[in-house]
Amino acid sequence: MNYTDFVTANANAFLRSRNIGFDMLATLAREQGFDDAQVLLTSSPVHGIATVTSDIDLVCVTPQAVSKGQMATQIHRDGQHCEILPIGTDDLERAFADLALLSQHALPQRLAVYQRWDSTHAVRKKYLERIVYAVATDGRPHHLSHLPALIPVAAAQEYDAFHQSRVCAVLAERAGEPDATRGYLINGCLTAMAAALSLGGWVLSNKKWTLRRWREAAGPRMNVVDPLLQDRLTAMWSSLCAFAPAATAREIAALDEIDRQLGLLIGAPSLSNTMPHTAAPGTQAALDKQSAFLIGDDGRARLAATTQAQDPPADFASLGSITTAHAASLLRSARSGVLSFSLVAAGSSVEEKEDAHALAD
Repeated sequence: MNYTDFVTANANAFLRSRNIGFDMLATLAREQGFDDAQVLLTSSPVHGIATVTSDIDLVCVTPQAVSKGQMATQIHRDGQHCEILPIGTDDLERAFADLALLSQHALPQRLAVYQRWDSTHAVRKKYLERIVYAVATDGRPHHLSHLPALIPVAAAQEYDAFHQSRVCAVLAERAGEPDATRGYLINGCLTAMAAALSLGGWVLSNKKWTLRRWREAAGPRMNVVDPLLQDRLTAMWSSLCAFAPAATAREIAALDEIDRQLGLLIGAPSLSNTMPHTAAPGTQAALDKQSAFLIGDDGRARLAATTQAQDPPADFASLGSITTAHAASLLRSARSGVLSFSLVAAGSSVEEKEDAHALAD
C-alpha cells in the first residue's frame, strides 16, 4: 500500500471534518514557543480511524533542549482538545539510528532491546511509532522513510505476544479450563492480527484499534495483509465470537498454521516449534489452592504446602501430551510470573542472520 497517500489523505479528511486547517495547528505550536519546530499531526487522524471525540495529538520536533519525561501540554481551542509534545531533534535522530540498527538483529534481540527502549531513549517507542506516520503542517509525511526499520521491530513484539497466548491456550485446554482457553485464543487471534498488519506496514500498538484496522484492511484497495492470514484469522475470529466450545480443538490447531505463516513472514521460521522460557529471579514456587500462610508458635508467618513449579517440555509439540496436572502447574507459573514463555529466551540459538553492529551510544 502507498502509505504516503494513505496518511496524507487521512490527515486532510480529518482536518476537513473538524473545519480546521494545518495553519491552525502551526499557530498552536507557535503560541507554545515552538516557532522553529517541525509540527506533526499524529495518531488516529493520520491512520484514518479518528472518531468525533478523538484528540488532536501534535508532536513538535524542535532544536530546543527538551527534558526527559517532558509531559504533553493540554490545549482547548474552538471546541478542539489538543495535546502538544516537544521532542528534541537530536533525540529523534538518535532514536531513528538505533531503530535502524535494531531492525537488523535476530528476533530475540529485537524483543529484548525494544522492551527496554523507554528506559534508554528520550523518545519513547509509542511516540517514535507515531512520528513515522505523522503528517507535518506542510502536508507531507517526512518520516515515512523509517517505516522499513519500524516494521520488523514492531511485528516482533506482536508475534511474541501471539506466541505466549498460543502456549497458554494449549496449557489451558490441557488443564481443563475451557473459559481460559477461549480467552487465550481470543488474545492470540488479536495479537496475530496486529502482527499481520504490522508486517504489511500498518503499525499501531494501541490495541483498541486492532479489530477496526483488521476490518478496514480487508477493503479492496488496502492490500495490507497476507491473503492466507486474512482468511484464517477472519474465520477464526468469527468462530470465537460464535461461543462454540466444541470448536476449541480446531481453533488451537488453526493457530499452528497461523504461526507457521507469521514465522515465515517475520523471518523466524525456526521459532515455530520452540519452547523458550525463563524463570523469574528470586521466585521459588507458584501458589496453588492448597497453599496457605500459617502463623507459627513463634509468631512468624510461613508459606506452607506450596507446589514447586514444573519445567516445560522441550518443544511446543510436546505440550499436547503432558498431563493435566503438569499443564495446570505450568499455567499457574505463567500467570504468577514464575515462568515467561517470551521468545526473548530463544537468545542466540535462533538461526537468523545476526547484525554485527552494536546499537549507537
